[in-house]
Amino acid sequence: MTHPVSRSDWPSWPQFGDEEAAAVGKVIRSQQLFAAAEVKQFEQDFAQFVGSKRAIGIGNATQGLHLALAALGIGEGDEVIVTPCSWISSSSCVLMQNAVPVFADIEPDSLGLDPSSVEQAITPFTKAIIPVHILGYPARIEEICEVAAAHNIPVVEDASHAPGASVRGKMIGTFGTMGVFSLQQRKTISTGDGGVICTDDDSLADKLWKLRSFGDDELSYNYRMTEFAGVLGQIGLRKLGPHNKERAWAAHFLSNAFKNHPMVKIRHPREHEVGVYYAVGIELAISDVASAELLAQLEQLGYPIRRVFPPLNRHPHFNPETPPARGLPWEHPSYTGSMRGVQYNKLDLPVAYEYCCGRVLELYTHPGITSTQLDQFTEDLVSNLPKAS
Repeated sequence: MTHPVSRSDWPSWPQFGDEEAAAVGKVIRSQQLFAAAEVKQFEQDFAQFVGSKRAIGIGNATQGLHLALAALGIGEGDEVIVTPCSWISSSSCVLMQNAVPVFADIEPDSLGLDPSSVEQAITPFTKAIIPVHILGYPARIEEICEVAAAHNIPVVEDASHAPGASVRGKMIGTFGTMGVFSLQQRKTISTGDGGVICTDDDSLADKLWKLRSFGDDELSYNYRMTEFAGVLGQIGLRKLGPHNKERAWAAHFLSNAFKNHPMVKIRHPREHEVGVYYAVGIELAISDVASAELLAQLEQLGYPIRRVFPPLNRHPHFNPETPPARGLPWEHPSYTGSMRGVQYNKLDLPVAYEYCCGRVLELYTHPGITSTQLDQFTEDLVSNLPKAS
């Protein structure tokens, strides 16, 4: 038997209250709305939190990824290794620099880039690697960085889902040359829209700071963070630890609930890692068609659940019916690299196709979730499995 759930019953996100309202009101009364003292304070707080030397606030994480590649001097003819399991920004940022995305495959434990596939994808044209920590589960970042270091290639971590995650006590976002975090409305630190880039490289930080404000001698951009995002980021950062603990509690509750279930597995980080469960990964041992039917049932009941990102190499950005006005960098006459003449939607990425087409769903368990609600979700998922299998 299923029980109708309304979205008002399940904890929503973001969760703003009097503290956030007062902080935003203070900014309005100051009449200083674009990046100033509040953004600077947030940058200092965030750098201290993750353990990086510098942090630069920007308008969103897509801008952050774009600025990171621009600061590295990546451009026409260069290749950047990216993951097929992510939001579009982690690969579209490469197009923004007119460079060529090269998709490596993922590995099943984290759904992050497979270090061995990354190494196979490296060519003389490779100028950066962008691993993504999907759903707050750390990718195999130590091994990826080892591969990158052996070839003297910078790593730009997309840590949009993972503030507070760590590997052997070192914070995600601090392993690579730069780390980019998202503060978009759905993220665990929510400012409506916003982002932050972290780095220990002072020269890169100085360049990022110049690039985020248009009008510099070098082509630069209007990518500044607002003071509203600065104050909301400060508050969100203070609340992040307790919120991450609640999300982890919910994931482990569900793990116990589905323990030994033949068709359902709750995904967890490896023993030496701390994940933050931006969303709980639910792995299903059913067909992709059955998974889609199950997802439709759970969505109809009102649960905040969806399929993990479909393979990005099949996205229209990389398979356009009509080429954009800027052209396609892998078809430029001067480009002679690995993607020349290759059809992105026909790439051989078997692990991505296995896990990103229905095998893994993502459930959002926001702070305030109760055991009663999680029990109800468990019952509803199990009761709908026979219909979907």
